[in-house]
Amino acid sequence: MQDYIMYQVTTGSLEGSFDARISIRVDNKEWQVTNKPVEMILRRAGNLKELKMPEMVETEWFIYVEASVHKAMLGHNVYGGPIDIQASIKWLVEKLEEILEVDLPIYQDWEVRRVDVAEVFELDSFEACQEWFAILTNTSFPRRQIYRFGQTGLYAQGKTTTVKFYHKGPELVKHDKSRLKKFLKYDIIFNLIEKANKIIRTEVEIKALKLKNDFGYLPKVKELKDEYLKSVYDCEVKKLIKEGNESMKVVRRTKAVHIRLYKVYNERLAKILYGFWSELCSVGESTVKSLTPKKTYYRNRKLLMDAGISWIGTDNIRTLEFVPEDFSPVSTDKRKLDMSLEDAKKELFKKAI
Repeated sequence: MQDYIMYQVTTGSLEGSFDARISIRVDNKEWQVTNKPVEMILRRAGNLKELKMPEMVETEWFIYVEASVHKAMLGHNVYGGPIDIQASIKWLVEKLEEILEVDLPIYQDWEVRRVDVAEVFELDSFEACQEWFAILTNTSFPRRQIYRFGQTGLYAQGKTTTVKFYHKGPELVKHDKSRLKKFLKYDIIFNLIEKANKIIRTEVEIKALKLKNDFGYLPKVKELKDEYLKSVYDCEVKKLIKEGNESMKVVRRTKAVHIRLYKVYNERLAKILYGFWSELCSVGESTVKSLTPKKTYYRNRKLLMDAGISWIGTDNIRTLEFVPEDFSPVSTDKRKLDMSLEDAKKELFKKAI
């Protein structure tokens, strides 16, 4: 039975969250935004605004580490990832000490500049995952650009966080299959792909600016709590899928939406909101926003969210054949895969004996 993991260490930057390597860099220079004014730019209103640009500055010597702890622990990130942030970083630091045969600073005192919080959800089929991405066509995110990758992925990039949804099966084949072939048998890999084909993985990348805004500085590992990471994850995902009221079961089917609106609001307002919801479903947020007064648009949208109504993944235009009506990629969804690391290892190698 092959049950080992092969590590690759680089002194360069990782290519993305899919990169399974461990990046280690020792330096005494880094880019910082200083108080030194660089130039003045003319704003539209006619007044001048000071533009601050980053510059390379000398600092105390530091060690910079970037890695997917999930992939480092298990070899893949399809399921069975760590759930304790401090224990995860402790494991990573101790593993690096073992690989490099050096003593590193105690893990609690490392400064955190980025954290990716991820959840995985298992649907009934490959087609269900593909369909879910297809119904995200009308999604927008305030002040963010949405990047869509067919029926396999969606990114909403921002200054403080980036939200990523992707179909794990196609992503695994594209980025990890050739690497896994070096230390796993083919039947194990095919078993993993079969599982991944039914999985949607959601990641919220919490950037340095978000950490600074929330803590007032870049926090140490010992200051990071799992509750904080979970709250950021759920908040950012709900912004994207427009599901704001946790006290109500979210509805998105035509009949259920109609019943909910007339139950929560008076007849006149319910009729207005039902028409507004129908337009969101049929032509998308961008079009409705461009044709509706700003105040009216945001008021109606908030009223829908307050009533627990979603316009993502509805049956208003198309017939949904595979996606469960109540699926939502938040941490409380019943399709979230909660599997311990040890159980994940058993799952991975169960066909290797």
